[in-house]
Amino acid sequence: MVKIARFIAYTFFFIMALMYFFPKVSVYYFLEQQLKPYGIIISSEEIEDSGFGLSVTHATISAKSIESANIANIDTKVFGFYNSLNMSDISLSTAAASFVPLHVESASLKYTIFNPLNVVAHAYGEFGEADVSINILERSLHVDLIPSKMMLKDYRNTLRNLKKSDNGEFVYDKNF
Repeated sequence: MVKIARFIAYTFFFIMALMYFFPKVSVYYFLEQQLKPYGIIISSEEIEDSGFGLSVTHATISAKSIESANIANIDTKVFGFYNSLNMSDISLSTAAASFVPLHVESASLKYTIFNPLNVVAHAYGEFGEADVSINILERSLHVDLIPSKMMLKDYRNTLRNLKKSDNGEFVYDKNF
């Protein structure tokens, strides 16, 4: 029994040490290079390895050479069985001002091996609250939006592209 407990303790210690010493900054730069062929460039960021996670501050995201968003903080936690990406203080480009409000307070993405086919996200901002589910196998996107008063008042054209459900939420479904 003691040998089994010792084996489990050593295995747990090895996994934790592996996650702590994993070269997260190098992986970040590799992923940045993988996004470049799609026209997505992340610039002006400051990167800090925080042990079990990675913190990125003051990132500017450009899509096809057009500045799309500024993100104040991005915190990434990669544990293998549970991975999360938390972003805060997101300012969208003024080009999107006619479609949606430009400030997003927070957005989080989560992926876990207990639900391996879905990536789940939640966002909160001037537009209201949105729950997003991306099914990797079916390649589908499902968004449930609870719009804010500003969204209901000033962005009716955007809401017309969504289906209104019985409980007052708006739903968007897309296959890609």
